[in-house]
Amino acid sequence: MPAHPDLPRSAGVPAQLANERYVEALARIVYYWGYPAVDTFGRTTMYPGAPMSTTSYLADHMSPAQRWVVSPNNDTFSAAGFANLAEEPAVIQTPTTVPDGHYWTIQIVDVFTNVVHQLGSASATPGGKFLLAGPAYRGTTPEGFHDVLRMPTNVAGVFPRSFAARTPEAKARARAVLNQIGIYPFSANEPCLHSFEIVTISKKVSYPIGTLRPEMVASDLDGGRPQWVNPLTFWDDLQRVLTVNPRVGPADAAMAGQARTLIALRESTPAYRLLLDRVALAAHADLHASSSYLQVGSDAGNGWQRQEDAGVWQEDWFSRAQATVIYVYVNDYREATYFVRGTDAKSAPLDGRHGYTMQFSRDALPPVDRSRGGFWSLTMYDKDSGMLLRSPNGRTNLGTVNLDADELKFAPDGSLTLHLGAYPPADPLAKANWLPAPHGPFSLILRAYVPGREILEGSYTFPNVKRG
Repeated sequence: MPAHPDLPRSAGVPAQLANERYVEALARIVYYWGYPAVDTFGRTTMYPGAPMSTTSYLADHMSPAQRWVVSPNNDTFSAAGFANLAEEPAVIQTPTTVPDGHYWTIQIVDVFTNVVHQLGSASATPGGKFLLAGPAYRGTTPEGFHDVLRMPTNVAGVFPRSFAARTPEAKARARAVLNQIGIYPFSANEPCLHSFEIVTISKKVSYPIGTLRPEMVASDLDGGRPQWVNPLTFWDDLQRVLTVNPRVGPADAAMAGQARTLIALRESTPAYRLLLDRVALAAHADLHASSSYLQVGSDAGNGWQRQEDAGVWQEDWFSRAQATVIYVYVNDYREATYFVRGTDAKSAPLDGRHGYTMQFSRDALPPVDRSRGGFWSLTMYDKDSGMLLRSPNGRTNLGTVNLDADELKFAPDGSLTLHLGAYPPADPLAKANWLPAPHGPFSLILRAYVPGREILEGSYTFPNVKRG
């Protein structure tokens, strides 16, 4: 506040207004910066199936009915766990028995969703144990451990994944690998490796699997999905985050100081409390309005968009917040690159009432490193970033899995045309390559796991999505 806001002739008013406008502008940036941390912190107490420093598992593909995870993949069996490393370090166990070419990963993020460590087949991570330690840890690598994985914040998220095709044999392989992956407190460490009994644990996971019906979604778009970030309580929630995480990474340190200043300012007067609460509501509305597949990311050619440096956000706080809204906990882009779109080749919004095609030229399928488990997948989402509840042919995605199963049909010239829409194509060849869409707006994510150099450098361009 200005020292003398009541100076004669209102001389103090401009200074007072300037000060308030500065606070308002700063608060909006801090809201975007802190949004992912508040989201993550909320999940640590509400996420299904796992106490801190333990792992919850899905022993099958994620149900299309669930709405806890936005824009989920339908390529891997997944797991999730959170740790409070201020209490004690945690053990990260990696698999020792993995079939050649099988994809697996453990994505480890800080409270802001920055990917700090990405273990797995892509990086040839050895099987065994790693110590996950917070910023205050000063110890060395314990006996029997490969290394210490240091985190910039006390709260860490750990997300294992294991590739699974649709056959019973492929699912069994995925479970066998995932059964060797997990997190547990260092105090529970033993000389041997753990078997995590993922099938048993998965039965305790409290996603609304199989319970979400189309009429429920129509009446409640957030059915089964908690509101991880509530703008009405944002500043109090952010204060709790910073109390548990007094240290943050270098790219977040300056903003953490600004956030603490604003939180204290909010407590100083009713006027500033009102101002900051109003900013939170406005920033929240703007963030969600801008976080759609029509608008997020930079141009990747042929109507596709990508968030450059995804997962490794550094100071790109707004992109990080957008990613939290539309597909939280994205991998390091070098591990899996995501291409998104919500429009066709003529920039019209995608709608399942129409039919669309994507044509890959001969020998021009997405370049991925199969030797390290790489594959690609095109996934269909409805307007609420969920998979189809009722797919007429059972498909929610198309890609390497279908090619390996010899389900897709190539044209005589060697090209591959995928067909997208709510209605099945009449031609048998086209119908074999059909990815069903909802009867209304939809969006697409094309994921390239262990992407080739051409994708990372931008020299490979995915085919456009053409109506008709």
